[in-house]
Amino acid sequence: MKLSLLANALLTSSLLLATAHATAADPVTVTGSAALTSDYLFRGVSQTSNTGAAQVGMTFTHESGAYASLWGSNISAINGGLELDTLLGYSGKAGEVGYDVGVMRYNYPSSNDPLAYDEVYASVNTMGAKLGLNYSPDYFNKSDKFMYVYVSYSTEVSGVGLSASLGMNKFDSAAMMTQALATTGTDDGYMDYKLAASKSMGGLTFEGAYIGSDIDEKDCGGALCQGRFVVTMTKGF
Repeated sequence: MKLSLLANALLTSSLLLATAHATAADPVTVTGSAALTSDYLFRGVSQTSNTGAAQVGMTFTHESGAYASLWGSNISAINGGLELDTLLGYSGKAGEVGYDVGVMRYNYPSSNDPLAYDEVYASVNTMGAKLGLNYSPDYFNKSDKFMYVYVSYSTEVSGVGLSASLGMNKFDSAAMMTQALATTGTDDGYMDYKLAASKSMGGLTFEGAYIGSDIDEKDCGGALCQGRFVVTMTKGF
């Protein structure tokens, strides 16, 4: 994606958010963000063929805890060049434990292939720790049932945010994992991980993270599944 297109995406998101702020009345809160990242990895696999991405998102949250979100990113041309996700959820707290449930639609509007899919999700969190489960009845590229279980932990030390996460990706079969990820191995699942540090300065948040998966290098073409260092700059609105 050319730099001019990235700039236009960021500008458009800012204008949409400004309009939402002007029209959305209490008890609805509107938040948003725009980000530039050196690589867009989803569950340990690069979605941009090991290149950078521009990403924008908006969330409308009702005081009841219900929320709706829209998020987009450029992706590799082989998958249509654009991912645009929509989400409806509900979050709240029971004592010291937070919870979040919802349904998400992953859309690929520029692709002629049946790539789009739905996921339901649920998570609980307390004291910086989080446990979550995502399930799709028919995952990316019609690859049948899929389940994702993950744990994460985040904290702050001297103004620096630190976080770590580990996820298990489980497909119905090795053939379905191949259909979704174009891998060539015999495994029907894999682990992904992320270790990150972040710092907010001048209204921007900078994150450095090491992200990857345990998929064997020989089973994943183009080094898309290998661990790598990713730098992301985010502006919240």
